[in-house]
Amino acid sequence: MVSKRYLFIILYLFLIGACSDNRESPNFIIVYTDDQRFDALGANDNTNILTPSLDSLSRSGINFKNAFVTLSICSPSRAALLTGRYGSANGVTTYNKNPTINDDERTIPDYFNDVGYQTAMVGKWHLENSPKDIGFDFYSYFISNGSWYNRKVFEQGEEKTASGFIEDYNAAQAIEFLKNRNNHEPFVLFLNPQLPHLDHNHEWDARKETIKKYENINLDPPQDWKDDLSGKPPYLKTGRHRQLAVDYGYRDRDTLANLTKRYYAAITDMDTALGRVFQYVDQEGLDENTYIFVLSDNGWFIGDHMFTSKVLAYEESIRVPFFVNGPNIEPGTNEHMVLNIDILPTLMELADIEIPNKIHGRSLLPLLQHEEKIQWRDRFYYEAPEPQLGSWPLHAVRTQRYKYIRTYELNDRDKIAYEELYDLDSDPHELTNVIDDEKYRSVVKELSRDMDSLRGKFNN
Repeated sequence: MVSKRYLFIILYLFLIGACSDNRESPNFIIVYTDDQRFDALGANDNTNILTPSLDSLSRSGINFKNAFVTLSICSPSRAALLTGRYGSANGVTTYNKNPTINDDERTIPDYFNDVGYQTAMVGKWHLENSPKDIGFDFYSYFISNGSWYNRKVFEQGEEKTASGFIEDYNAAQAIEFLKNRNNHEPFVLFLNPQLPHLDHNHEWDARKETIKKYENINLDPPQDWKDDLSGKPPYLKTGRHRQLAVDYGYRDRDTLANLTKRYYAAITDMDTALGRVFQYVDQEGLDENTYIFVLSDNGWFIGDHMFTSKVLAYEESIRVPFFVNGPNIEPGTNEHMVLNIDILPTLMELADIEIPNKIHGRSLLPLLQHEEKIQWRDRFYYEAPEPQLGSWPLHAVRTQRYKYIRTYELNDRDKIAYEELYDLDSDPHELTNVIDDEKYRSVVKELSRDMDSLRGKFNN
């Protein structure tokens, strides 16, 4: 005969287990802006740009001041975020040649669909695999870059024209998903603005009223504007990054200032649209159980070193804004080096999903919880192994103080053509290559060894 006390204990343990199994899983929104450099945000100490919605969200969450991408260009950056793995491993190291994530790779929707999440993708898509192929339940998207107005889009596979401004469309589609989702299931929303990427005419076609807000702002050129590129790979002096910058008029101070204002205005227009999504989340009470991650797919040169575009391993290209807002996150800033590949393992740990060993990124949860004395990365590996947008193949290792860059021969990706070392403490604008300076010999040796080790580690 089972005693009443024993039955009570069994019932108690059952109820405790049931309660723990039924706890509410968190929701996630990932905003991945396009070509927004680290300092193109008011919250990152830029007093000239107007980004009130993003600033407010950033200041009420954790702003990561040392955030980077593992490859600074559209498709590889997106594949890296979706898989938590470097492009050399997931199959996407270039934006052209129909970039396709390897068939055996698992992505955010794969992991989260398996545990009952609704997964949605809205906005720019730049992979050969479609959002449906990747596993998203809901998808409303457009392919690559183009006009900011009246874009051709695909809603659940149906081709349409999105009348008006593309970011208004993106915001409306994101809100549409949030309104019509199954309220009994948690969700992951991957929201990809088009802006501030140049449009199909290579212009920042911001609204006239927004551009007008910047009329009376005085902008100085970057401190490295007149870089003569001594100490940098010789091909850069006549390469696409420099030549296009000259063609765009970057040598003229006023032209550069006006173009920078248009770039800022584009981000302001994007900020306004994103603000409607953030407002809806708050109004519906979703903020109580929703984490919002905001970062960019890469940075952008706008006169820095007299360059335009991205891919190269200099700071303006690889460093991005990145902040996280969510339940029980105490506001603050964080100086640890974090990467776009850290998003997936962070989501997984927050959702109690086991993180596979093959994931290259690290969960940010200890940083979000302001844990002290944490063992964190003190350097990271950057790769751009395919020639693209005028670059030669290159890899880099960046520590808190130094950056070591190897450029390889255009037709031989194992033959070193040029090496660079920058002491970021004394030279934050990367103007002086100290690779041949005797006092840095041990640093070069150490980072060269790290380069070989990390390149092998993240290739599979």
